[in-house]
Amino acid sequence: MKAAEKVNAHLVNAGRPIDGLDLDLYDIIDLRMLSGLIGEIYANEVASLQSDLARNPDIDGYPDILDLSGLDLQGDLSSFTKQDFLKFPRGGLEVKNTFGVKKSKSVWTERECRSAHIQNVLVWKAHHRQTNNLIALQSNYINRIPQIVAGFFADDLQENDWTEKQDPKEGSTMTSFCQTTRGAFEKLTRGLMFSDPQFFQIKY
Repeated sequence: MKAAEKVNAHLVNAGRPIDGLDLDLYDIIDLRMLSGLIGEIYANEVASLQSDLARNPDIDGYPDILDLSGLDLQGDLSSFTKQDFLKFPRGGLEVKNTFGVKKSKSVWTERECRSAHIQNVLVWKAHHRQTNNLIALQSNYINRIPQIVAGFFADDLQENDWTEKQDPKEGSTMTSFCQTTRGAFEKLTRGLMFSDPQFFQIKY
């Protein structure tokens, strides 16, 4: 929760006007990029709060947060190789964020609170089906600013808790992905870490 509060403060600051620049970041960044950005900032904040955790320095690395417990490295990762970071042998924590999938035919205005417009089962996406020790965040727009409103955790996800990997359509700029199933959502809701009932209508 402390990490989420720090992320939300960063997001508020990022939405403030810059002197002499007529630009609102949240009007130009799309939801997919924004969701990923929130997850990245959160992972960084979690790692900064615990001395036995570290942010994975490889952009393609897995997991997002490395478990360094018992190693007493003082933040020095030089003993590890790029291959180690791609699939860290000691494991750690993966972080995913979602704004929720919009209901069919729901009319939603950009940067409006999404609670009444999203499906009851939250979905998180990944590029593979091996993700475990998952911190799953939900974000929403509060006063037109993106904010983390809930966090879940599961350490018992299996491959069948993810859909088969989908390849992008020809000509699409999307990458291949899979997403959590209803069963995964049920596991994650059992590990509810925090939520903000003021902005939340989904019951877990």
